Amino acid sequence: MKTKYLFAGLSVVALALLSGCAGSVNAKSSIDYANDHKTIAEEAKVEPVQIESTNAKLESASKLEAEGENEKAAALAEESALEYKLAIANAELSAAKAEDEKVEKELRSDVERKLIYQSILDQEAKNGGAK
Repeated sequence: MKTKYLFAGLSVVALALLSGCAGSVNAKSSIDYANDHKTIAEEAKVEPVQIESTNAKLESASKLEAEGENEKAAALAEESALEYKLAIANAELSAAKAEDEKVEKELRSDVERKLIYQSILDQEAKNGGAK
């Protein structure tokens, strides 16, 4: 019976410790995460206009972290990371649309070429073959 109370007490202590640790915010990791997405956005050649405000938010997050306001810094950094992801996704969407238009144009020209060749072949067959 004593072991039940011991385990229950240890469980309560462990839960209290874990919940205390979960409440702390690590702004540094959030800022690093956002900076990683900023690098990816720059490599993806996202329009600078799209991420100007995001860059400002990330700079503000760094300043807030330096001032010790970790919760606000982490929130801004996470928001920046999401905006970088959105900008990257939009850039990928634009690239995919451009590639799709290019492929459709090539397909249309291939279909036109096929029709021309088919009409030539039909004419040859109609005229009794090549002379």
